[in-house]
Amino acid sequence: MDLDLLFFGRFSHNYHIKWNQHPVLVITAQPNQKLRALKAGAEDFISKPFEMAEVLVRVHNMLKIRLLNKELHSYNDVLEQRVRERTADLKEGYQETIFTMTRAAEHKDEDTGAHVQRISYYSRVLSEALGMDEEFIENIFFASPMHDIGKIGVPDHVLLKPSNFAPNEWEVMQEHAAMGAKILGNSKSPYLKMGAEIALNHHERWDGSGYPNGKKGEDIPISARIMCICDIYDALRSKRPYKPAFDHEKTVEIIINGDSRTQPEHFDPLILEAFKLNHQMFCDIFDEYEA
Repeated sequence: MDLDLLFFGRFSHNYHIKWNQHPVLVITAQPNQKLRALKAGAEDFISKPFEMAEVLVRVHNMLKIRLLNKELHSYNDVLEQRVRERTADLKEGYQETIFTMTRAAEHKDEDTGAHVQRISYYSRVLSEALGMDEEFIENIFFASPMHDIGKIGVPDHVLLKPSNFAPNEWEVMQEHAAMGAKILGNSKSPYLKMGAEIALNHHERWDGSGYPNGKKGEDIPISARIMCICDIYDALRSKRPYKPAFDHEKTVEIIINGDSRTQPEHFDPLILEAFKLNHQMFCDIFDEYEA
């Protein structure tokens, strides 16, 4: 048993008692040493002269307290382990929910799979470059693939149309933002909460020219501002009914300097600057996870 008791006939002021390792009982004939002993970490003290019966009772009580403390620490360790396991189970459940929903989106659009995978990594790169904390980075990594989950509710003749949208079809298409937020809303999962935030706002623009609510500047959640530039980069790199796939250099040129559809004023300036400094990582991600 490691329940050692240390006894001192004379307490030395130079001795540091490791009270967290052993219960210490100080026996002293010097009254002025009692307070010093307690401050140094002694559990108890006995004044000389002493009776052996008192010493045995004190020792018994200290051993009992020591055992109770060890049991308490052991119980706390068990509780902490259970909490960690439960947290891991919840995280796994949340992630499985995300994967299930994104698979449903892939079923409607075969190009979605590689796109949402790349989006996760783009979002993480920008979040790290912006100095976001670890919790935010993890959340956006798992939340960002759900940005277009609302397209599940868009009719196939609109979603899969091989040519440009008519005005009424474009209105239907724009509804996917609010629909995605509705699908993901009212959840306790931090991933789904951020997913709903991104789904609703990732087509908003810094200059207020976006949809569905025309939000402007910092009224747009930062998760959606990050997602905005990631989504546009990937769209420019991908083939669309109205455009060919652009290479990395042309895509960066369009994002930084603009074209007929995309303008630098659409992006949060700080996030745009982070993109400028890290765009090669976007290229690497696209190449690695190209469909």
